[in-house]
Amino acid sequence: MKNIMATMTTKSEKKTMKLSKRSIDILKNFSSINSNLHIVQGKNQVIVSGPKNIMCEVEFEEDFPAEFALWDLSKFLGTLSLFDDPELEFLDKKMIISNGPTNVVFHYAEPKLVKGCRPETDFKMPESVIDFEISNREFVEIQRASSVLGLPDLCVTNNDSGIDIIALDKNDPTSNSYSIRVSEDAPNATFKMYLKAEYLKLLPGDYEVSIAEKGISQFRHKTEKMTYHIAMSAASVYNG
Repeated sequence: MKNIMATMTTKSEKKTMKLSKRSIDILKNFSSINSNLHIVQGKNQVIVSGPKNIMCEVEFEEDFPAEFALWDLSKFLGTLSLFDDPELEFLDKKMIISNGPTNVVFHYAEPKLVKGCRPETDFKMPESVIDFEISNREFVEIQRASSVLGLPDLCVTNNDSGIDIIALDKNDPTSNSYSIRVSEDAPNATFKMYLKAEYLKLLPGDYEVSIAEKGISQFRHKTEKMTYHIAMSAASVYNG
């Protein structure tokens, strides 16, 4: 009888959680990468953009108690904003978002409909050939300059033994440009590694940056357990 009662108690336990402000900020960042979301059980989550050119891996503070998928992540975040302190209860095909006497029933999407928002295989970063750090201040400056000057591309290049990031339009040799020095220690090579400025959908912070010759960049947050992998442009050149 004890075993039967223990099983009944386990089955009746609610799967509930609350999300911290940090976790909501991360989900907002996720929504800038992909409108779909597929969460698995546990703290470690990942999202991939539709064109497969941006991937973000992160460890949340909370342990998600259930697997679920959402078609419209922005709508889910908007729903959470209706409550001061929402609690999420996970059921088989829907969740209940509640705060006191008020609740919203939010239905899941079929995982097969959002399968593109998670990688199909494990990803391993290739060996890097360019490494540097970028501060939040530098990151904000280069983004602002790119926006103000209407420059769609960023170029990581060697210059006088250092590494610069230049905002420019790589298809227009007469375009304006904005340059910032991010390292005084460049590898013994010549390189121009390009990526689209719009791909830098990063959570604010300081980052360790690595770029592989194969055209993949990695941005590892220095204080958060969060890493982005971003594809470089096919026009990138590295001669080492």
